[in-house]
Amino acid sequence: MEAGEKRTNICSSLSLAPATVSTIMVNTKKIKQSAQKTTKLHTSNERYTRNFNTEKMEQFLTLWVDDLNQKRIPLTHHAIAA
Repeated sequence: MEAGEKRTNICSSLSLAPATVSTIMVNTKKIKQSAQKTTKLHTSNERYTRNFNTEKMEQFLTLWVDDLNQKRIPLTHHAIAA
């Protein structure tokens, strides 16, 4: 509707009730602010990369724990500390 479209055209093209479109239009400013905040959070998470050595260590630990489970050897504090 900001671009001059009629509400009925928007409702039919998006399969939304007229009340829904009206509510969205009333809350346009809040919705845009929320979207900007969400976008900033999302892009900051994409930049996070894990250390290669940490990834490898976790893979080895997973293999070790799986191997102990297959052999039915209990994983004790003493085994972890050794």
